[in-house]
Formats: sequence, C-alpha cells, structure tokens
Amino acid sequence: MNKLEDLYRRLLAVLAGLAGVIFGLTAVLITVNVVLRAFFSSAIFGLFEAIELGLLAATFLAAPWVLARNAHVTVDIGLMVLPERPRRAVARLTNLLGAVLCAIFVYYSLTAAIASAARGSMIRTSFVIPEWWVLGVIPFAMTLMMVEFLLRSGRGATAERHRVEI
Repeated sequence: MNKLEDLYRRLLAVLAGLAGVIFGLTAVLITVNVVLRAFFSSAIFGLFEAIELGLLAATFLAAPWVLARNAHVTVDIGLMVLPERPRRAVARLTNLLGAVLCAIFVYYSLTAAIASAARGSMIRTSFVIPEWWVLGVIPFAMTLMMVEFLLRSGRGATAERHRVEI
C-alpha cells in the first residue's frame, strides 16, 4: 500500500471513529435526557435537533469505512454461484457502477450545498446554523465512497467478507 492510500485509510478510520463517538454520545445523551425528564421535569434544550443532525453526519461519515471493510449488507447469492473469472468481472462492473452513482450524488449534493451557501440558507430550530454545514458532509462522504469503489474495481474486490476492524 502506498503512502497516499495509507493516508486515505487513516482518514476513513478517523471518520469512522468520529461517527462512533457521535453514535455513542447520542445513546448517552438520550439516556441523560430521559432521566432529566423523569426525575427533574427538565430536558436538554435542542437535544433532538442536534441528534438528528449528528445521526445524519455520522451515517455519511461512517459509510466509506463500512464500504472499505466490505461490512455492508450485500445480496450476493447470484454472484457466489458464478465461477471465479465471471464473478470478478461482475464485481468490477458493480464497483464501477457504484463509483458512477457516487459521482452523480457528489455533483447534485455539492450543487445543493453551494446553492445553500450562496443563498445564505439557515437551519432554524432550537439553534441556528448554516444549511450548507449539514449538506456539505454528503458530497465529502460520497467522494470518499467513489474513491473506494474505484479502488475496489481496480483491485477486483468481490463480495467476500473481510474481518471488520477499527
């Protein structure tokens, strides 16, 4: 593995770790909020809005790592009955299709984020933040997923499972 790919793998691991922290904090803060409501008739202001945004961000930040680890859900029954050579060809084709679809998502999500920033759109709930902050995570993650699909197609990755590591 070259230095650039090693840096890319480290970035995916950091983003997955960040997503894990967001998911963990979500679980802890919901529990704290339930206790506060039950025993103190109080709640954490803006928690549910923050959790919504955190879950969106965490899902997109973790997705490239999940793809890189081949830890996603796949329906590969048809693929696994093929002989090795056609299986690799189908896997390469599906990885290239994944890269193309991610490129389309990058284009449209980046267009939406740029338009939101140009309009100065804000998300106004319990707190106010620029909308493009939320939208910006999507083209970033989709670009990483596109890179992963291209790497997978180049090395002929198939549906075989890899051990999931953090």
